[in-house]
Amino acid sequence: MMNIEKEVISNEEFDLICEYIKLRNESNISQSELERKVGIARSTIARMEKNMHSMSIGNFVKLLDALGYKLEIIKKEE
Repeated sequence: MMNIEKEVISNEEFDLICEYIKLRNESNISQSELERKVGIARSTIARMEKNMHSMSIGNFVKLLDALGYKLEIIKKEE
């Protein structure tokens, strides 16, 4: 049996992934459907959603685009 070690991700990355999962669920789009739309393997999407894999920003943007969203940079309030 293979031992998979969970990646350590930042709180910000965790929050982004959680928000993406919420949007995907609200859109009723499966991981397999996203795989067909954007060409990212369903296993890669699943690993990212389980916080076992840090996805490239380019692929993350593709997933958001397929859901009808975009990523923006907003200055933090101080």
